[in-house]
Amino acid sequence: MQRYSFYMSLILLTSIELTILSILTISISNYDLLKYPFGLTQQLPPLYWITEFFTAISFLLPIIFFKKIDKKIYNYLTASSLLLFLFDTFFIFYFINPVFVLTRDELGHSAEVFLLLHTHTTLLNLNTYQAYYPLGFIYGAISYLMSGISPTAYFIFFGPSFFSILQILTVYGVIRLFLNSPRSELGIFIYMLSSMPFYVAEWSPQLMSYNLLFPIFLIIALIVKKGGVRLIPLMILLTGLTGLTDVGTFGSAITLALGGMLFIRKTEAFKLKHLIYSFFTGVSIFLYWFYFNPIASGALGGVHVLFADFFNTLEALFIPQATKSLSLPASHLIYTFIPESQFHFISVASKLIDGGIFLLLSIFAFLIIALKGKADKYTWLLFGLGTSLLIMQSAIGLADNVSNVLTRMIPQVMVFYSVIIVLYLKERRMLPQIFAIALLVMIPLSILGYAMIATSEHSTEAAFCAGKFLGKYEISSVSTYGFYVSINKYMGTAIPPDHIFPKDIEYAGPYIETLSVYFNGPNTSGYDKYYNEIIQNHTIFLNSGDMIVAINYPSQS
Repeated sequence: MQRYSFYMSLILLTSIELTILSILTISISNYDLLKYPFGLTQQLPPLYWITEFFTAISFLLPIIFFKKIDKKIYNYLTASSLLLFLFDTFFIFYFINPVFVLTRDELGHSAEVFLLLHTHTTLLNLNTYQAYYPLGFIYGAISYLMSGISPTAYFIFFGPSFFSILQILTVYGVIRLFLNSPRSELGIFIYMLSSMPFYVAEWSPQLMSYNLLFPIFLIIALIVKKGGVRLIPLMILLTGLTGLTDVGTFGSAITLALGGMLFIRKTEAFKLKHLIYSFFTGVSIFLYWFYFNPIASGALGGVHVLFADFFNTLEALFIPQATKSLSLPASHLIYTFIPESQFHFISVASKLIDGGIFLLLSIFAFLIIALKGKADKYTWLLFGLGTSLLIMQSAIGLADNVSNVLTRMIPQVMVFYSVIIVLYLKERRMLPQIFAIALLVMIPLSILGYAMIATSEHSTEAAFCAGKFLGKYEISSVSTYGFYVSINKYMGTAIPPDHIFPKDIEYAGPYIETLSVYFNGPNTSGYDKYYNEIIQNHTIFLNSGDMIVAINYPSQS
């Protein structure tokens, strides 16, 4: 027993050493899609993949030899390996300097947090995300003020890290309620591998709303497995905090709440007073957030968006001829799943393949278990909740936003389906084969899906610094959007530009070329023409190496 523990501890220490070595030695200045069409996945050196392999092995070996090692040692090994595996499959990219993963999009959203702190209302910003997701921004503002760290550190590093860890830990809590060791650890390993392309890997109001649903999953599992219908008000509380202005999140919360209550109604006494108590708790939360919250007293405007989206969605589903704004021509659906650029297509296809394999395997596993008569009431509940989310989100996606809804729905369904897959593996005794598939296929496929998304939203260090510099002069940039403009206005350090307007500014350079190649394909003739136009007819006033910033004065045009 001690010998097995020693060797597994040694492998874990080797993984830690390799991780540190990867951080210190791997540096990717920019993505070169023309040379590496699979983006960061292809561009990473062998050292990274060796590190990832050892980290996965350090997590899997204690599971395989569970009966041959001390249980305390097992808990230490699996806990340490789980965090290390999460770090190596996501957080390590933040340290492969100087690539800032998913910087642009999250900074664009985060800019509105400081706009909210500056104006203390969402009603004055009707054309921003605050009007659609006020609760997300209110939560972001409060959490930033309580963090005590710099805006850049919070919104680029701490925020995404916190949300990803929260997601994994709450999902593990759900799985742990239905499976004992070592199957619970196997379940979270499968979930992590499968859900990586859909990680809550940035600070955005939509993803925060979805992320706050995961504690609801845990509460439902606690109610079902441990009893205690008094936890239902807490479930309603978290439902209110998820953001009542997003029809997809709202639909998910309602689906889970109704499914959980129906299950409880059949398994234990559910008294009317519990429902009344839950109702008044939910109403109290609603009134506070939308009328009395001092951070944003005007958040009520977002509720109108929710109801409008909700009724428009119903019309699009059941009365297509009643609405024109939500009608989806075939070309739009085709472009959503088959973009024009081959690099963009790799990103979409890898996510769909990863999620599709997982969903099909889960449904197949449940059918086998059910046909053999081995599906108990909890297995039916897990399949029912997961499938209800799948159907509900698919319907909303077809009527509203296919790509966004589906990519956020899949990791929710995976929470419940992961347990079913492990139950199937328990019956089929196919763990060695599944381990091999996970290591050889799922890891690179998951990283491919995540890394290709990063290609479309990244900022190199030079481009990032240029955007930060421009923000001080109230100029929004391609690399950082309006993040530093909002920060400087909020802190009173902004310097108004002298006769410089955003419409007169153009951007070029290797960083801009990478974005152009990702969205438009390998043919760079369009970008080359655009670049020559800027060099010949514009005045360049900033060149950070990766990004050129030029201005076209009216007198020059």
